[in-house]
Amino acid sequence: MSPIEQVLAAAKSIAINGHTPSLALIKGRLGSRFPMPVLIQGLQQFKALPKSEWQNLPELADIPAPETASDGLANPIEQLQQQVDAMQQLINQLNNRVMELEQQVNQHLPTISPKAE
Repeated sequence: MSPIEQVLAAAKSIAINGHTPSLALIKGRLGSRFPMPVLIQGLQQFKALPKSEWQNLPELADIPAPETASDGLANPIEQLQQQVDAMQQLINQLNNRVMELEQQVNQHLPTISPKAE
């Protein structure tokens, strides 16, 4: 099935569910695997079709599901949480290093005497 046919099928599914197909709704159904010009062209073609010809369009169920975490793409929220966790770990390491340096400075401060005037 061509990309345009997939866009048409998504638009058909949206329309059958009582909504007006839009770029946002179609992109939501298909994921981000199609370039915007293909989505626009497919939506324009769908809007030009009379309702009587919708039956000739493929069904959305025939379209492969959008890429998922099993395809190597993790859930965006999970990705963000992993980044936050990594940053928090780095912050903790830096804080520990700062405390070590402060202790070293405090150990050497008593040995430093102020200049006699």
